[in-house]
Amino acid sequence: MTTTAIQSSLRPRNGPAMLALVVGLLALPFLIAGGLYLFGWQPAQSANHGQLLNPPLPLSASGLLTPEGQALATAELGDKWLLLLSGSGPCDADCANRIDEMRRIQVSLNKDMGRLRRVVLSDYPSDAELAAARQRQPDLLVVTAPSNWLPGATGDAGYRLHIVDPQGRLIMDYPAGVAAKGVRADLERLLKFAWTG
Repeated sequence: MTTTAIQSSLRPRNGPAMLALVVGLLALPFLIAGGLYLFGWQPAQSANHGQLLNPPLPLSASGLLTPEGQALATAELGDKWLLLLSGSGPCDADCANRIDEMRRIQVSLNKDMGRLRRVVLSDYPSDAELAAARQRQPDLLVVTAPSNWLPGATGDAGYRLHIVDPQGRLIMDYPAGVAAKGVRADLERLLKFAWTG
């Protein structure tokens, strides 16, 4: 057998078909992802512990008041993530425990704790328990807001936790009994992948 005959027998005969197969295999994941996106598919279960708001709810930067009745400067929020506790009426024992949990959650974030600000939104800011919490935690911000500022913040019994991003959008809402460990896990994930705040 001559050298030319050997070379022609080793040369692939179906080059275009092989190239099409390789390109098709490389494009397949993109086609599947595009189809899932176009048809609006979402997983049945997510890893977050709170309710993810999709789309996020934009909150107004104006209208917030300090317990003394003065307008809150937007610089007070400092373009940070907000761990927001909202509710109506006096701050009871559950509310006081939540405020302490919020502090522990922030401290447990270690190097990311400076990216978070703790805020209590109440329609009863002169409450003695909230005043005591501000004395124990000077970096805690207590504010009031117009009734339509945060849907569900006033009028409901009890206090609920929320997460607000640095652009002022409400992105997560938590039921009253959610464990602090779950809130911390969600915050840790958000801060890990966030480019802002």
